[in-house]
Amino acid sequence: MAVDPRSSVDALQRTSVGARLASPAFGALSEGETNPAPTKPLSPLAPEASASQPAGGHHLLVDFWVADAEPLRRVATWETLLPDACREAGATVLGGRFHQFEPEGVTGIVLLAESHASLHTWPEAGLVTLDVFTCGALDAHAIVDRIRDALAPVRERITAVDRGDRAPDAARSARGPASGEALPNSASGVPSP
Repeated sequence: MAVDPRSSVDALQRTSVGARLASPAFGALSEGETNPAPTKPLSPLAPEASASQPAGGHHLLVDFWVADAEPLRRVATWETLLPDACREAGATVLGGRFHQFEPEGVTGIVLLAESHASLHTWPEAGLVTLDVFTCGALDAHAIVDRIRDALAPVRERITAVDRGDRAPDAARSARGPASGEALPNSASGVPSP
């Protein structure tokens, strides 16, 4: 069955953030957390940007290798550490979802009003990868710094990417879009395959 992407977007726009977070697809909030009511309709395709605040944000892709892999083994570590790191950085935590792999390892995401922070662990390699995307004035590095302090990595790799209107236009070459950038498909605005 073909799905009209516009009808999915319309349905998404009519559903409040709280209703989407409480749905089985995302999971319930942690005890004591609440969902603020949206103040205006949400549009995943056309976020509004003010003259003082460009659309987009800062995206950090982080690899931490640790000597002590114990914190990477169990979900309980991350259900506390990742949301707390986000809050300490000034983020508004909307909810989180974490999964325990057997015999060990974790994947998880914390949804923020300012975007998200996610992780995946490989205890057998002493590796945790983080994906931290923030918009507005929230500093993505502050979240990463808190995780770094907790884990004391022996090696790290961080890739920083400015997204949306924050991305430098200089990245585009005369031949076309930057690597990985999709071209709009005519007037539909749908990326080309």
